[in-house]
Amino acid sequence: MVRVLVAEGNSNDGRRQIIESAGRSMAEGYAETLRAIDPTLAINLFSPADEADRLPAPLSSYDGVVVTGSSLHVYRTEPAVTRQIDFLREVFDAGVPVFGSCWGLQLGVVAAGGTVIPNPKRREVPFARSVTLTAAGKTHQMHQSRPAAFDALAIHLDVVSVLPPDSVVTAFNDMAAVQAVEFRSGRSLFWGVQYHPEFELPYMASILRRNASSLVAEAAFSSEGELVEMVDAMDSHGNDGDRVRHPSLLPDDVLDRHTRTIEIANWLKMLSSGG
Repeated sequence: MVRVLVAEGNSNDGRRQIIESAGRSMAEGYAETLRAIDPTLAINLFSPADEADRLPAPLSSYDGVVVTGSSLHVYRTEPAVTRQIDFLREVFDAGVPVFGSCWGLQLGVVAAGGTVIPNPKRREVPFARSVTLTAAGKTHQMHQSRPAAFDALAIHLDVVSVLPPDSVVTAFNDMAAVQAVEFRSGRSLFWGVQYHPEFELPYMASILRRNASSLVAEAAFSSEGELVEMVDAMDSHGNDGDRVRHPSLLPDDVLDRHTRTIEIANWLKMLSSGG
């Protein structure tokens, strides 16, 4: 049985706000996606930003660690950030493989010696368009079954500017030079993506709804009506893709759960095979 630790990327306040709007934390949502891919997984949740939280079991007992998204910024040296950096360095030292989504990628990069900055272009939301595999990405196990270019669910303001040594970029697009990467740090193998393969569309809709005013203010959407229409399309999708309203707003690549979660499923296969 493969044992996975899901590390919540948000602070306590951030986690509470997401639970209020989406009904579950990012770690809980990630665990649901993992179970949908492989119901046999043994999954524990942990909040490294929370000083009071404790690991459910020693790191050495896990086959892999997943790091979720977050509303935090990794270049801000607040305790909720620095605790997570310290935690991930412990994971690297323990030699446990890591998969990071969005904030998880950024946290991994910084914990391994790289740098993250605000995107000088703008926020990427609600999709990462035309994510393109590099030459290395086309043959990388992380992207097995992906086409050479695809769209993915995304919401992030920050991007990687400096990578850890010997990193292999496996995907990019016009908004981010690093949309997916592999590197080794300590004794650990790290896979990360800047997009959100773990999100269901209604979950993304709840995030857009909660941040509607700021997203419209920064022109991520041209109007409140455009945002409402997108939220309606995502909400109508459900987990099985039935009776989608405004289907033309949603890229084909995000409509099917199997397609959305390819990178996570491939990471779990890697864990099952022993790397």
